[in-house]
Amino acid sequence: MNKLNRNQFIKLSSFCSLSTFLNYNLYGLDKKESNIELDKYGGWKGKKFQRSGFFRTEFDGNKWWFVTPEGNGFISLGINHYHQDWWAQQYNKDFWLRKFNSKEYLDDNWNIGYRERALSDMKLLGINTIGMHTNASSLIDLPFNSKVPYLREYKPIVLDHYRNPKPEIYIDIFSKNFEKYCYEYAREIALPYKDDPMLLGYCMADCPIFTEGDIELYGGTSWARKLRNLGPMDPGKREFVSIVKKKYKIIENFNGIYLTSFKTWEELLNKKRWRENIPALNKNEQDDIESFMLSCVKRYYSVSKKALFTFDSNHLFLGDKINGNTDSLDKTIPVISKYVDVIYYQYFASCGDQSDLLDRVSDKVELPFLNGDAGFGVSYEMMPNPYGPRAKTQSERANWLLKCCENAFSRNNFIGWHICGIIDTWKTMPTKEKFQHQGLMSVIGEFYPEMKSAVQKISSNLYKYKT
Repeated sequence: MNKLNRNQFIKLSSFCSLSTFLNYNLYGLDKKESNIELDKYGGWKGKKFQRSGFFRTEFDGNKWWFVTPEGNGFISLGINHYHQDWWAQQYNKDFWLRKFNSKEYLDDNWNIGYRERALSDMKLLGINTIGMHTNASSLIDLPFNSKVPYLREYKPIVLDHYRNPKPEIYIDIFSKNFEKYCYEYAREIALPYKDDPMLLGYCMADCPIFTEGDIELYGGTSWARKLRNLGPMDPGKREFVSIVKKKYKIIENFNGIYLTSFKTWEELLNKKRWRENIPALNKNEQDDIESFMLSCVKRYYSVSKKALFTFDSNHLFLGDKINGNTDSLDKTIPVISKYVDVIYYQYFASCGDQSDLLDRVSDKVELPFLNGDAGFGVSYEMMPNPYGPRAKTQSERANWLLKCCENAFSRNNFIGWHICGIIDTWKTMPTKEKFQHQGLMSVIGEFYPEMKSAVQKISSNLYKYKT
């Protein structure tokens, strides 16, 4: 992430506060026109709760809400992928340099112009949250004082699926060293932000690889497969042996399932790298992997949250953005729900499948849901494989988004949808050769008219969906 020096910050913050966000209105429609009165965080003054000074969640006896620091009901309509380098690719860098009157990427004019353009676009659309995926420090980092509620990354372990985590990433989370590391990391990441009222909450990895279904889609390994291959002095290995010992009682029963020839449980404990990184041989081993996986997730969440809240208990803990396109959400929700304030997930799917997923998992927990990354695309020459379901036209794409949001926000337990994303990426961009992200605008900032209208309609009706 690129940092700005003090002089850049003074120019940037003063410029934007005077020119862009004087009497800032989070919604694209005028307040009088929309007949919705909002507080400075985008919360609806027509839905009152107790003021706390920070964002939180609350169930009013009928529906779930975010609650703003001023005590007003809030529904999150977010946008992802404010990555400054996406504006500085070979195919669009010169355009944005001219647009921002900039001589080089990330100079003073670039940073000022980028921030002004981003905040102006969010105001135009009615976007009221900056989603998990952004690396623009001028939008979310202190001391720039974000003008829009935002999510902050808190990643004790970098498990994002798109980073293709290697086996060594899956450290022994049952160890005391992990606890010590988490406390040091949380102090660095969270302590400076504990008093920021614009911070909506903390989120961890982007679709971490937890389950066998995750591995089937992304490859790699998992804690369950990795830790069971450690040695006798490793707490993770001891946890695995404890689980299977309780289930199988005697080692012969274990051998029969795993096709091994251990003479004692101690021999299993002592043996390193006894199992290859391959799918389970049978249903019993699959069940063992799942049980151990849940034990790992429980440990990961309990230690990570405790460390975070040691330094910042003012803000919400969302945990990882769990993958709804694999079995991960279904498998882990009983455990993660004990630690998070919101079930934070992503799901790239049709409107019908979106509803089916929520129908399936809603009864498992008494928590609100936030789809933190979802979208649709339309293929064209420079973006042949956009993520998510693909519409034939931008009009069809816009109708899909409208339908999904109308259905989701009308649910009593749904409080957020974050759109993927703000700007197109082309197949010539490094890492996007195979799949591309489609935005609400072209690579030179021209909004797709149908998508702009759809998002504006959603934002102007956001609180009407809840009434």
